[in-house]
Amino acid sequence: MHKLVSMSDDDRTQLIDQFWDFVTDGLDVHPSYAERLHSLRPHLPEDPSTEQVESWIELAEFVRDEEPRMALRGFFHRTFGTEQGKLMASPEMTVRVEKHRKLLLEARAAQQAGVAADSPEARDLAERVAADASELAAAMRGGHDIDVDKAPRTVTEFDRNGATPRRPARTTGLKLLTRYHSLVATINGTPKPDPASDRDRAVAVREWMGAALRQSP
Repeated sequence: MHKLVSMSDDDRTQLIDQFWDFVTDGLDVHPSYAERLHSLRPHLPEDPSTEQVESWIELAEFVRDEEPRMALRGFFHRTFGTEQGKLMASPEMTVRVEKHRKLLLEARAAQQAGVAADSPEARDLAERVAADASELAAAMRGGHDIDVDKAPRTVTEFDRNGATPRRPARTTGLKLLTRYHSLVATINGTPKPDPASDRDRAVAVREWMGAALRQSP
């Protein structure tokens, strides 16, 4: 523990680089995606709090532990090992996904501000999100034709009790990635990810948009 705490910045950087080098070794994606993963690193301050020190020790043990290293490596290779996966990791798709994320944030802000689902503003937002979701789905399929009505139907008919559960292997990978991000956030003094809260907010927004679309002519 003393050795981990007294590591130099260069040693910490090397440890994290070795971890991501292992996780992404052989991953056939655009180099910018691997660079983004490498950029998710801790920066322990000169006078860290007890929580920051403890988080750094846990993170250092995490990135050296064979089990999470292998699990995350498998997760990334399964997720991005297909043609569609490579497309998702491209710079163009990253920009496209970010555009959709901002639209969803706009809808969330309106829902949390109390905008009525049967208002013109809610209908406009829901229609824009659904239309953009259709375009995003087409982009994810390489521009191939898709059912353009599927995204609006999915939003309109959304049922929180009928959502398709994630596959166990994917859930494990996402949990490990969230844990990594949470430890890095604690060390860096930035907000931690909160998947449960994010999921609840996403469900509330989808229900709000579904109600808005059902009001549409």
